[in-house]
Parts: sequence; C-alpha cells; structure tokens
Amino acid sequence: MTSKSLCFKLMKEDLKRRVWVFALTLLGLVFTILVPTAIKCSEFMEESVTWNASTRRRMVENIVNLLGPNGMVVFILLAVGILWAVSGFHYLHNSKKVDFYHSIPVKRITLFLSVYLNGILVPAVIYLVMQIASTAVAWNAGVGLNHIDTIPIQYFVLNMVYYSMLYTTAVVAMMMTGNVVIALLGDVVFWAYGPAMTALVRGYFEWFHTYYETPESTAAFYRFIRYSSPFANYMCEFQIAAEDHPEWGALLGAVVVTAALAVLAYSLYKIRPSEAAKKAMAFPKTEMPIKVLLVIPIAVAFGIFFYAIRGRVFWLIFGTAFGVLLVHCMMEIIYNFDFRKLFGHRIHLGVCMAAAVLLSLAGYYDWYGYDSWLPNPSKVAEASVVMGYHDTWVTYGQPEREDIILEDGTEGYNYYWQYQSTEDYIFKNMKLKDIYSVMEMAKKGVEADGMQRKNQFAVTYNEWERWVIRFRMNSGKVVYRTYYIPMEDEIKEIRDSVHDSVEYKQGVYPILGQTASDTAKVYFQQYDKRQSVELDYEQMTRLLNVYQKEFEGLTMDTRKKELPVGTIQFMTKEHAEANEYGKRYYSLEDRCYYPVYPSFVRTLELLDEAGVTLVKLNEDTVESVRIFYHEASDYVDSIYYGKYGEEYVADYDSSWESAVEKTLEEEFLGKQLTFDKQEDLQVLVPALCFRDYYAMNNYYEMNPSGYMDVTAVLKKEDGEEVKRQDEYRDSTTVDNGKSFYLDRNKVSEEMWGKYHLDLYGE
Repeated sequence: MTSKSLCFKLMKEDLKRRVWVFALTLLGLVFTILVPTAIKCSEFMEESVTWNASTRRRMVENIVNLLGPNGMVVFILLAVGILWAVSGFHYLHNSKKVDFYHSIPVKRITLFLSVYLNGILVPAVIYLVMQIASTAVAWNAGVGLNHIDTIPIQYFVLNMVYYSMLYTTAVVAMMMTGNVVIALLGDVVFWAYGPAMTALVRGYFEWFHTYYETPESTAAFYRFIRYSSPFANYMCEFQIAAEDHPEWGALLGAVVVTAALAVLAYSLYKIRPSEAAKKAMAFPKTEMPIKVLLVIPIAVAFGIFFYAIRGRVFWLIFGTAFGVLLVHCMMEIIYNFDFRKLFGHRIHLGVCMAAAVLLSLAGYYDWYGYDSWLPNPSKVAEASVVMGYHDTWVTYGQPEREDIILEDGTEGYNYYWQYQSTEDYIFKNMKLKDIYSVMEMAKKGVEADGMQRKNQFAVTYNEWERWVIRFRMNSGKVVYRTYYIPMEDEIKEIRDSVHDSVEYKQGVYPILGQTASDTAKVYFQQYDKRQSVELDYEQMTRLLNVYQKEFEGLTMDTRKKELPVGTIQFMTKEHAEANEYGKRYYSLEDRCYYPVYPSFVRTLELLDEAGVTLVKLNEDTVESVRIFYHEASDYVDSIYYGKYGEEYVADYDSSWESAVEKTLEEEFLGKQLTFDKQEDLQVLVPALCFRDYYAMNNYYEMNPSGYMDVTAVLKKEDGEEVKRQDEYRDSTTVDNGKSFYLDRNKVSEEMWGKYHLDLYGE
C-alpha cells in the first residue's frame, strides 16, 4: 500500500516537472478533435441554409469521422508518444541526473513506473475527455446517437492501445541509447526497419526473372509488413478499422506485445550502467549486431538502385561497395562521436563488404538456381498456362450488386462488373495433361533467360511471348514461373498444340462452362450493330451446344487464316438482371462477347434460321473507303529508333532515312483520301480487316499497311439509324464509318503505289 502511494506521489511530481508536455498534448488533441468537430457541427446547424438529404448525410459522415478514423489524431499521438518517452527518461542521458535519481531511496521499479505510466495515463485521460466533449457537441448539433454509435469508444481503445505500444517502443530506444538524437534514430529503426526489409526482399526478387507474384505471395508480403514493426501494425489496423471495424483480436495481441516491451524496457533500465550516459549505445555488445543488420541490407539496396540506373554489373558492385562504405563509416562516427573513427573496425567493414557484394552478385547471376529450375515431368500432375498477351478480349468475373443512396436520400442498389484477373481464372480452371509440351516451352524460356543473363544471343528474335506456367506437383505443391520465350518455328508448333487442346480452351474461355439453364438471352453483333436472337429454350440450348463444340474445335491454323465475321453473346440470367438495373454502367451490355468464325458453319446456319442476316463486305455494301495518311515527320524518330535501337550510330543507314524523308514531298501526306469508285472498292474492300475482329484474333497472319487510318463507310439499310463517329484526325463525322486495317497481302504489289500502301515500308 505504501509502495502504491509512493508511486502515485512520484507520478504527481513527475507530471509537475513535465507540465509543458501535458499542455502540448492537450492543445494537440483539442485542435484535432474538439475544434474541428465544433466547426463542422456549426456548419451542420446553419439555419439560413437548407441542406438536402445527400449533403446532410455527407456532413454527418465527416463529423463522425472526426470522432473515429481521424488521421490527425494519429499524427498527434505519434508525436506526443515520442515526446513523453524522451521527456520522461531524458535524465538517463545525463550522468549527473542519473546519479541523483538513482541515489533517491526508492526502488527502481517504482521510479520506472512513475515515469512510464504517466506517459500512458495522462494522454489517455486527455484523449478520453476530448472524445466525450466532441461527442456531446455532435449530439447537441443534431447528429443522432444512431450515427455516432460506439465509434468514439472504439477508436479511443484502438488508438490508445497502439499509442501505448509505440510509446513503449520509444522508451526501449531511450534505454538502449545514451543520447537523445541517437534514441530518435533508434525509434526510426524500430518503426521502419521491418517494412523496409520486407520491401527490400520483394525488390530482391526482381533478380529472379521467372518469379511470378501470386495473390498468396502478395498477401504474405503484406502480412510481413503488417507485423514487422509497431508503426506498420498500427497503420494497417487503423486502415482495417476505417474500412470496417477494429479487429479486437489484433488489439489484444498489441496489448500483449506492449506488455512484453514494457518488461523489456524495465529489464534494460535495471541493468543499464550509469556510465552509459552521453554514449551512443548504452550496451556496447549491441553495436556490432545492429551495425551488420543495417549495413548489409542498405548496401544491397544501394547496389540495386545503381543497377537500375545503368543496368551494368559494374555499377551493381560499385553501388553495393559504396553503400557499405557510406553506412559503415556513418555508424562508426555515430557510435564514437569522432570523425577520426571513420574506418574503425576494418574487419567488420570487410565482412560486411564481402557479404553485401556476394548477395548482390548471387541475385544478378542467379547462383541460387531459381531461374534455371525445371520440375521433373514425372512429378508434375497437371499444368496451367497463361499464353502471352493474346485473347485479352475475354471477360472474366461476374456482375456485382452495390447498395447506393439515391438522390432523394433513400437506399437503392445498382450493378457493376466485378472483374476477375485472367491468371486467377486460368489457374483455377485449366488442367493440362500434356506436360511434355509445357515442359518444352519452359525449357526454351530457361534457355533464353540464361542467354540473356550472359548477353549471348546468337539470333535476334523478332517475336517473343510471355508465358506464366503453374505446375501442380503430385505432392500437391504448386509452383509458378514466368518465362519470356522466343517464338521459333519449332516452338510455335508446340504452342499451337497446347492452344488446340480442349483442356486449354476450357481453362481460358468461360463460355465453354456455361449451361443453357443459366442462359437468358442471345445477342449477335456485327460491325457494332447489335441484334437480339429470338430463340425458345430448345433452340437456345442447341445453339449454345453447337457453338461450344465448334469453339472447342477451333485450331491455331484456322485462326491464322480467318478473322471473325461477327460476335455472339450468351447472356446469363445474372448478367441480364444486372444489365436491366445497371444502366448507368453502360459497359455491362458489352461484356462476354465471343467470336464467330467463317468455319463455324453449323453456328452460322442456326443463326440464319433464327433470322440473323450477316453483312458481307463487298462493293455493294461498302459506300466508300477513306484513308488518312499520317505525316512521316511524326514517325521518323520513333521508327528509326525502333529499327536501330541503342546502337543506331553504328548501324546508321542514310539511304533509309532519305527514303523516309522523300515521302514528305508527297502531297497527300497528312490528309484524307476517299475512294468510292467501283474499281477502287473492288481492290480495297477484299483487303479490309475490321480492327475489333483483329483484336480478337491477333494470331491472324496479316501484312497491315503502316501509319494510316482506314475507315470503311457502310451503306445504310432502310430505316437504319446510324450513330455518328468522330474521325481519327480531322474531327469531322462520318455516317456508318467503321475502323479497319488494310491487308497488303490481299492487294497486288502493282496496286500498292496507287493507294500508297508502301509508305514507310522496309
């Protein structure tokens, strides 16, 4: 009882000594909670202004946020936490004051608690009073308790729990150091080291060219950051609370961590030598481990930074070595408060230098064997592949309902499209059994990566594809790799065999898993003209089954030779409902269209039976072809750089540049020409390739005319309403104009000059 009374008296004396800290804490919280709340409530109660329901709702949210997720309160608490820790234990950094305090006939635990507890209880009382006062102001202004709820109490508990943890961390820093400045640097290290190391590890993974970051690995990095420091944990929990509500389990964990830190702080306080005052570190044995833990990671980060600027191994080594020298020397100066100790502990310097350089080179040369790893085919149960950047038109995901507040203040709902990533869908649904073909692609990727690391490309490849491969092993383990594969003819054949498999298509195209019972409507679209296909349930079932069968049989050879003639949409019931209610999301109706190729004979027959008429491009349906020819001067630099790359000086070809410049003299450059004569249409129309259809099949083998915009103007049908579309260049409008490419393969070379299709050619 006497001990408790003594502790309380010491707390009162300590508070008198630090009344200025009390005043700063009070002012900080007054001007971040009470004053802003009073100002917002004054505006809310303005009688001369009639706020509508939507505005009043936003004002209430702003007032409640001041009592809850208030970022300025967090900032003030962080600042005053350091202030209370430094002001309370500042005497430890002064040898005379240490001797005085420790000569007082009071137990060390009592002396410690009297200072430590003030740093928690006083801010807690001030903060609680501000929350109560601000809540009263809000309630008096007319903000109902149903809006305020328990938010002030929730955030009081959340902020004070994490304030206590951060404050205790600052106390530990004071115990471990003998100088206030060094203690503040220690706070920075305690708060930032964990997140910085996690970020460095994530950056180090960039050395592994085949590394693929999955949602699981991203979540793991996030967890590491979240629990790597008190500050990071506070910020993550604050964000979670702002989006939903505080996680009480996490708060309990923070209380346990705070208690452990408090025990650590007292233990350090108890064994701290009195002569540690004015020294950088109170415990000399901690100097070397701390130095190593700081020097090596920072040096590796320096190396990565220098390499990112220049991309040469010399600069990687230079940056790493520079980082070691800089940080090691700085820490020696800090430890000794003497510039003459710049190169003290040369053995430590040498060990750190060797370790940091080896770590950097290990990543650069892949001494870990990460990128050269290939699984044993006999141990692979199945594989999934994301093949290049093809078929990006496929829509993944589903409609999602969202609750909204209507203009009249009532609750309503709407729909939007919740996208799913391509990789997530494919990895979940594709189960390739042709492991041999997948392994051959992976081997080529490993070989190409090895040559790239050594800069030993004997052949310049014009075509590359990025493949992401997911191996599921017999043991159940899942391994992901990313490969950049040069597409030689032999490799293309293997790629085509993977593409042609039913397993691949079922893993890429959601339409192949759709059933007739889940299908509500069918739409067919051709050249932006959308029409509903009127079918009963049996007809719709038949059309869906036929289309799925023909789509499963679509081969790469067919895609190289054919472009779609239209697109079809089997709209699901969920999609149809979302489209009906989600009109403000205009893109809902455009989701989930699939191509119809000329070789889909049975699908086209069923569409014809349903009354769908296909438009065939010929001189009878095309009114004119308009071509805008870009000025060569807009492209000389980009073409030239793309042709010759960084070594353009050595490979300079003046004849090519002269040929480009000569085209500038042509009078049609930078202008639009219209071809509407029968003889012109007979040549140009067969060479038209609709841009949207080519985007759905970029495997199509075409020789497009360069640097020109092609618009085909279709003849209007009787009674057809045509939307006007802006031209690419001259901002005029064209009725029924559609954007096309011109395939030079389908125009004789003799005619190239007439229509200027040979511009900027090789």
